[in-house]
Amino acid sequence: MCLSLLLVSWILLKSPVEQVEAASKIELESILSEMEVSVLAFRDHIERVYQSRCDPAALAECAKGNFDDCSSIYPHSQCMDVTRLIDSACNNDGNNCNVLWDKNQTTVMIPDELADGPMGNPTDPRVIESVCHSRLAEPFMVEKYNHNNAHRMYFGSSAGVFRIIPAHHSVECGSFDPRRRPWFVAASSGPKDVVLVIDVSGSMDKGRRMELAKEAASTIVETLSVADRFAIIAFSDVASQIGEEEGLIVATDENKKMMMEQITSLTHSGGTNFYDAFKAAFDAIERTIKDELTTGCNAAILFMTDGTISTGPGEDETISLVNQRIENLKTNFNQTTTIFTYSLGQEADDSVTKRLACETNGIWTPVDDLADDDLIRAMSSYYKLFASGLGQGGNEDWSAWVDPYRFVLGGKMGTGVSAPAYDRSVSPPLFLGVAAVDMLIEDFEKALGATVSSSTVLEKLVLRSTLRCPRIDLSLCELEALRFIGGGESSQCGVCNDTGYDSTVTTECPNQSDLPSDIWNNTESKSQITFS
Repeated sequence: MCLSLLLVSWILLKSPVEQVEAASKIELESILSEMEVSVLAFRDHIERVYQSRCDPAALAECAKGNFDDCSSIYPHSQCMDVTRLIDSACNNDGNNCNVLWDKNQTTVMIPDELADGPMGNPTDPRVIESVCHSRLAEPFMVEKYNHNNAHRMYFGSSAGVFRIIPAHHSVECGSFDPRRRPWFVAASSGPKDVVLVIDVSGSMDKGRRMELAKEAASTIVETLSVADRFAIIAFSDVASQIGEEEGLIVATDENKKMMMEQITSLTHSGGTNFYDAFKAAFDAIERTIKDELTTGCNAAILFMTDGTISTGPGEDETISLVNQRIENLKTNFNQTTTIFTYSLGQEADDSVTKRLACETNGIWTPVDDLADDDLIRAMSSYYKLFASGLGQGGNEDWSAWVDPYRFVLGGKMGTGVSAPAYDRSVSPPLFLGVAAVDMLIEDFEKALGATVSSSTVLEKLVLRSTLRCPRIDLSLCELEALRFIGGGESSQCGVCNDTGYDSTVTTECPNQSDLPSDIWNNTESKSQITFS
């Protein structure tokens, strides 16, 4: 008997109400599986066209070949059905208007700090190359979207470039960075337990250090998905967990909002006790494991400070504690834990924080408080390490779901599935970015012929995103390569004799002179863009 007949027989054995519920669950499973197949096909295409990104012909076509999300006029704009999406920013005498979208065109979004050249062009070769690479995927995106226009399709690159179909204008220009979105981090790092450890000692009042710590912590919390658990430790003379619960909590929107409010209210005073800070972080992880509330996947401790130990046990004792607790988690609970240390501010003392990372197989990254994009680059080191593990070792078909969220354009609820893309010709695989497709919750409901509550969908998505823990198994040389990517030669620990990886991890095209200086098809005045 074929599978479909078995399913029908199983459904018919149930009561009428149970039959409807069972059929709805099967249909929902079918929709989710279809979207996963779609995003993996998109990921595969992104990886294929990456190999042609430096072709002179491709770079020539990239010049004036892209449409900006704010300044460009799209060639094939049409009105979307007002029942589908509306834009409240497009208000006319109190009446919302529907949105102009171009179904035959992609649009590109770049954060203001990256669009630093004339007419909003980027000047960083990595950003330009990322725009031109993703442009090669445009025909594929157009074809797939028009085959099934219920699914938007987009790609966020590790350089901060975002390309989406259908093309539409942004409500707020220059503020969107895909690297700060949960769908991006969920796909690149998988389910995880994250503990943020924040220095709130008296020395943090210098310069922008305290502000930088709060911004960094909030950035990390903002990017977590419902498949993750997290906790925040604040330390000075002693360490304590902030929030009402002990242990790690689920990264729901409500919990994230609550914890970001707690982060904002932190103040600085007292000395600097590294030992107590790490002890509190590991205690929180082990408490959650014993309560059987952990993700059961990889753990990351993100340690943010501006200086050295001033109270409590010294650096040798602290490093010994960290290695012992990492080994305990591995032996007793089969959990891999990685330490990420960050030195906040240009004048921060980095000797202890770097040693901590190097002697625990972690990653140290300096954070420049004067560079606009340095915080995003630095804080991304933790998901880049996980992403490198996801690119190999049986994780090749990994994809991740995020909990339903409200779309920026139109304000309707939807959800999406995403998958990391790589250059798999190098070791470790070079993380290129994240491919994604999404769908409105109301489209789920139409397909199922019934109302689906967000909680029902949420439970299903959490289950799909936590069924499989990605394996992270990197060699010392691969780890050293990641340190080089995140912080340059200063972040290396000198544990690998192989010096060849610095040429394999670079994304620069050899023919740099061919990179276009003007990537935009047109940059008409924003005032000329009209909605109807």
